[in-house]
Amino acid sequence: MKSIRKALEALKLLGEPPHEVGVGDVARALGTTASTASRILAVLRDGGMVEQDPATRRYRPGRLAAHLAGGFTRQSDAMACVQDAMRDLVATTRHSAWAGVLRGPDVVVLRIAHGGFPVRFAVEPGRGLPAHAAALGKALLAQLPDDEVLRLCGRRLAAVTPRTLRTGRALLRDLAATRRRGYALSDQELFAGIRSVAVAFETATEPRALALGLSYPLFSIDRGEEAKLVEALLDQAMIVGRRVGDARWQTRTPPTPRARGG
Repeated sequence: MKSIRKALEALKLLGEPPHEVGVGDVARALGTTASTASRILAVLRDGGMVEQDPATRRYRPGRLAAHLAGGFTRQSDAMACVQDAMRDLVATTRHSAWAGVLRGPDVVVLRIAHGGFPVRFAVEPGRGLPAHAAALGKALLAQLPDDEVLRLCGRRLAAVTPRTLRTGRALLRDLAATRRRGYALSDQELFAGIRSVAVAFETATEPRALALGLSYPLFSIDRGEEAKLVEALLDQAMIVGRRVGDARWQTRTPPTPRARGG
């Protein structure tokens, strides 16, 4: 029975975005060794509950897990709306668009669409980034009560760049500003020379919020252009929010763009 429970816990991990795991992920989640995690995944793979990507060696839901995929299907519907917005943002702004979800103190990047500028980010879908440093993460954290934010992130925050927020108190002030503005801002806190803005959505069918963001190199824009980028993001946020049934975006008027400061 103990082994069955561990197998079920491993399957639960696949029920959350990005819907794939490695041996190390399972070992950490189950508090077991890598060899034990590998054996559990091998049994699930042989039974058709999971399948292994031959290139990445990571595991994803298999054909016999299709009946468990209702939540994934609903997330994909919301993701389709966000991907439409990402394409429009890239076409309009020529900058990079992102989508992600919160997982503990990290934001997991689900999708990235690169713009026309030569600056590219070495971030692959499935990677976790510190939520307190990323605009996507801040947009999602702003959906939570302050005590939950502190529980997830702690009171001392790891520095990624010299501009990263260092304390839980500073993060709470930033999230309060995010809620007032209607969008989150990361000002070179994750990548030096890069500013990012993001918004978050909740749906009636998914307990997990989904974030949409836009990143741009500071050398590529001036003050007036930056306000237009934020406005483009908010325009798409209104469209996505209404499509996924987020009441906040259905009824609100977007705030006046103000990308600097806050």
